[in-house]
Amino acid sequence: MGHIGVLGGGWLGEDFAKKATLSGLQVRMTTTDMKKLRRLGDQGHKACFLKVTESAIEGQLDFFSELDVLVITVPPGLRKNPNANYESVIGQIIKKIEAFGIKKVIFTSSTSVYGYQEGIITENSQLLGETPSAKQIISVEEKLFSNQNFESIIVRLGGLMGPNRHPIYNLSKKKNLPDPNSPINFIHRQDAVVILLQLIQNWKGNEVYNAVTPFHPSRKEYYSQMAKMANLPPPTFENKGKIRGIISSEKLVLELNGQFKVKNLLILN
Repeated sequence: MGHIGVLGGGWLGEDFAKKATLSGLQVRMTTTDMKKLRRLGDQGHKACFLKVTESAIEGQLDFFSELDVLVITVPPGLRKNPNANYESVIGQIIKKIEAFGIKKVIFTSSTSVYGYQEGIITENSQLLGETPSAKQIISVEEKLFSNQNFESIIVRLGGLMGPNRHPIYNLSKKKNLPDPNSPINFIHRQDAVVILLQLIQNWKGNEVYNAVTPFHPSRKEYYSQMAKMANLPPPTFENKGKIRGIISSEKLVLELNGQFKVKNLLILN
């Protein structure tokens, strides 16, 4: 495999780019932060300034040149900007994919596209996501798959956790949280990075994969344990809300013959 481009050098994208470089791949990533751009350069990484908006892409457009695989890790960002048009943002990226002749694309999607449904959820389950973010992600997946100019792999990541990023820090002391009996559907960043690398190295285009650690205690059980580990007051729950299903990564495990390194997620980093 030749050149890999990581569009979105954030918490996941930067770590993936660094690990992919260590594995022998030629990688360059993007950032919108000039200080980070200098830091990455000082560390020996190839980074480009690139800003994607709903109407244009500004910066070092040669980032897209001669890429064998483009990995898109740009999040919807609707929490900070509820009126953002994520479909248009990805639409701008698709224009550059076509213009530069990129033939392989990986898009880090989200299991939020499944919404609330019970039972075992596979890649063939209905997409019932009702939040503004989930609806836009569903539309983006459709745009990528319907484009005949390149192959896409959609990776539906569970809730991401890892170094300096665990939901217990935000949920501690919260009162009357819903869905106490719903299972967790998380993945550690370490495993997400490995999965992305494996998909590049064992390319099968136009496929969808769930990427969720096969560890699914209830929300109440899990957060109570994590609060104790973090020495924090636990959140409290009330019996309301819908029960979510267990999202299966069986397809990923079988096709890649892989194993999750962080198996029980009972860690804070």
